[in-house]
Amino acid sequence: MKKENRRKRWKNRIWTGFLPLAFLAFFLMVLFTGIRQEKQEIQTDPIQGIIADSSLKGYLGKGYAYGGQEEGNSEGEQDFTQQAQTLPEPTVTPPEEKITSTPVPTVEPAKPEEEKKENTDITPSLAPDTSSQPDPDSQTNTVVYNPSGEDDNKTPGENASDGNDDRNQNGAQVPVTPAPTAAPTPTPVPEEPVNQYPTVATDLTDGETVNASYRTFYVQAKDWYGNSLSASAIQVTGNGQHLSSRGEPSQGIFAYRLDLAEGANIIEISATDEEGRCTTLPVFTIYKGSEEDQQPAGSVTISIEAGTIGLGTIVPATSVEFYQGEQLSSVLLRFLQAQGFDWRNDGDVAGGFYLKAIGRGGIAAGAAIPQDLMDHLVAANCQLSQHDANWIGEFDFTMESGWLYFVNGEYMNVGMSSYFPADGDEIRLRFSLYSGADVGAGQSGETWGDW
Repeated sequence: MKKENRRKRWKNRIWTGFLPLAFLAFFLMVLFTGIRQEKQEIQTDPIQGIIADSSLKGYLGKGYAYGGQEEGNSEGEQDFTQQAQTLPEPTVTPPEEKITSTPVPTVEPAKPEEEKKENTDITPSLAPDTSSQPDPDSQTNTVVYNPSGEDDNKTPGENASDGNDDRNQNGAQVPVTPAPTAAPTPTPVPEEPVNQYPTVATDLTDGETVNASYRTFYVQAKDWYGNSLSASAIQVTGNGQHLSSRGEPSQGIFAYRLDLAEGANIIEISATDEEGRCTTLPVFTIYKGSEEDQQPAGSVTISIEAGTIGLGTIVPATSVEFYQGEQLSSVLLRFLQAQGFDWRNDGDVAGGFYLKAIGRGGIAAGAAIPQDLMDHLVAANCQLSQHDANWIGEFDFTMESGWLYFVNGEYMNVGMSSYFPADGDEIRLRFSLYSGADVGAGQSGETWGDW
């Protein structure tokens, strides 16, 4: 019993002596670990808050980028070829002493002047001088980026994950990327209005002098679509009086005639389209000169033929001069007068002219309708009529007879006052018994021949 008690007391003494030793060993181990961690935390870094042990590859997408290290630099020498962004260097403060029983060595923070000097050491250089670089073991505030992705400062066997370095960025200053703003909408530039007004052209010249008793001029007007406007859409005044169109020599071109007064004559022209837009030309002033000084503009040939009544060619093709703006009606009347004919007409030479008959003593005395033509007239139930031996004109021989004219072989279906001859025109005045069917110009599409 006593022996048992002594053994218990001995065990109690052993445990009583071992526990202080175990507590002391644990205390020394904690103290050593704290000292080691404090030494690592006081290391300064050129990029605030980034621990030197972490790989820089994880920060290339967060606003920090450095050039790669020179290949073959196994000594860990720094080679900065590009620096995209550097954050300001923070002031390093020593951590508080949590354990006061054992003195812990401390490292004083670098002075601002020294930090500024050290900062300038990482200025990018295209050709770094490796001969003057310090020993890598003595540098504690630089980071070298290796393009291969490996950290030259890692010890053998040390593994650092490159997948997620956010655990090492506590306190790092990540630049705030401003939210994208939409580009300002440009102010639309107003399009220039399209000129939709009619266009008007004429052969008049302001200030011209005309050596004649009249001036015939031409006007053409089109809307902005390019369509020709009719004569009713064109307004022309001469010396304050409205002028009507005298004809349409060409499609969309209308002729006007002004009888000139002594001195200045004023002509005004405007055109209005179907949508009410109006274009007005500047006023034209025309002066009347001496009629004796008037010069011909060209010449045409005129012939008179009556083969339908057996008279053949009454007047062969004869040259006749014409003047500027002169209508065929005027040229024909001068021709008839020169050949000794009388005439009857409707309208006047300036407009609405229609040649009803020409006369000369005994002109129709020997007239007779060819038999083959008479057969066509009888078959068509054409009404025959009487005639005067001194005249040949409308309603003579038949109730469908009259004078027609051709220009350069083409039948003209407009009045003579609406046609303005051109130099060299060949004009044939022909007498028909059945509205042109017997002279190759049937108005209803009916043509019997060319007598």
